[in-house]
Parts: sequence; C-alpha cells; structure tokens
Amino acid sequence: MRVSAVLVITVVFVLYASGFEGYTVPGVENNEILMSIHVWGEVRNPGTHLVPISADLIVGISAAGGPTSKAKLSDVRIVYEDSDIRYDLSRFLDAEGNPVPDLLPGATIHIPIRSSEWWKAAIDLAYKAIIAVNLIWIMTER
Repeated sequence: MRVSAVLVITVVFVLYASGFEGYTVPGVENNEILMSIHVWGEVRNPGTHLVPISADLIVGISAAGGPTSKAKLSDVRIVYEDSDIRYDLSRFLDAEGNPVPDLLPGATIHIPIRSSEWWKAAIDLAYKAIIAVNLIWIMTER
C-alpha cells in the first residue's frame, strides 16, 4: 500500500508539472492513469472515452463498443493536432499488418463507413422514392 501511494504521488507530481493536459487520475485504490480520446464514425458508442495511458488503437475502438458491421477497417485514421495517421486494421486482424499504433492523450480515432454501404443506402432511398411516386400516380389516376 505504501509503494502504491508513493507511485500515485509521483505520477500526480509529474502530471502537475506537465499541466495535467489530457490526463485523469481516478484514485489511489486502482493505480491507473487514464487519458481522454475521441472515437467517431462507425463504432457502437461514438464520443469521448477514458482509456488507460498504455492504450493502443484496439483498446480505443473497444472503449467505444467496437466497430459496426458497416465500418471500413482498412482506412482507420488517428488524428492529433499536428499529425494524421492512417492504419489498415483489417490487415492486422488478418495477421498481415503492421503493429497496432499506441494512442496519445487527445487522439481522435475516425472509422469511416464502407463505400458499398453508402451506395446501398442511396439505392434504398431511390427505391422508396420510386414506390412513393408510383403510389401517388396510381391514386391520382382513379
């Protein structure tokens, strides 16, 4: 218990010296430092999430509930103030890709929708519009 208290005090001091930018210290009892990230796009729970300081892209996406079935995992973006990283998560999941990148505080992860999903939605909308126009035409002909 004494070592963990010293560890937390040391971490708090280091964070205080760096301005606490992007970090949260949840408490002494769990000895875990969290950072804030943002996850947008095709995930189950988009928004701002707190993840451990040692989190990588997989942990970040998992914090948001994981990708939806419409997610384009081959073009995941990790955006920071001064950089933009593109990562092919689908290749990693097929055991062929590069190692998963670690996250830094304030990271914004964006998972786009697959282009085929956009076309499906457009075709579905056009189909519904044609049916509506057809119904109106039939009703006005009587």
